[in-house]
Amino acid sequence: MTSALAKNIDALYFDYRPVAGHLEGCRFHGTDVWEVTRHTWENFDGTRVEETVRLACHECGVVHFRGPCDGIGSHETTHASQVGYASRPEKMLGVWLHPGPRIWYGDDRGPAVYLVTSSKEPPRRPEDVLGKVGWTLGSRGGVRWSAGLPPRRRARSGSTPQPAGTVTEPPCVRPGSSQGVVPAGPRALRTRPGDPRGRAQ
Repeated sequence: MTSALAKNIDALYFDYRPVAGHLEGCRFHGTDVWEVTRHTWENFDGTRVEETVRLACHECGVVHFRGPCDGIGSHETTHASQVGYASRPEKMLGVWLHPGPRIWYGDDRGPAVYLVTSSKEPPRRPEDVLGKVGWTLGSRGGVRWSAGLPPRRRARSGSTPQPAGTVTEPPCVRPGSSQGVVPAGPRALRTRPGDPRGRAQ
């Protein structure tokens, strides 16, 4: 239940403040225009336990979270480059890659996982997702890319059906490579041939 003090006429007109700000240069800078959505977590009996409200701008990339974690209300403002959501997807090999969050803030290896779709538009339902591509660290600390199909998605005609959760190494062609098909990830596709750093350009 919200407080009645927050709904008197003076409060409604004069006391509300922006919860986050758009970046300079954003066409929504100085306004309170946001994509506002919420995430709810419920118990097995359907009782709502926690709710987090997300404000996102697909123009400048500001993403703001507000939730009840500390009993009074906690909030966090970050950027699409860190959480993935509200950033621009990348087109690779005829599909669109929508980035997820980085392992930690500022990790220069980029997002740890991508949602794969056939459309440039952000997926709104699990059914919109063709699969996932992501990376983990191998036993020697190297980056290992893998891909997986969502549950109950049928394999393409002529291929061997795989149970839900099966992960396979995605074959991708490295630009300028005469080796043919090599295991690679989205960042490797943008790697300059011969660059020993293996960093995205």
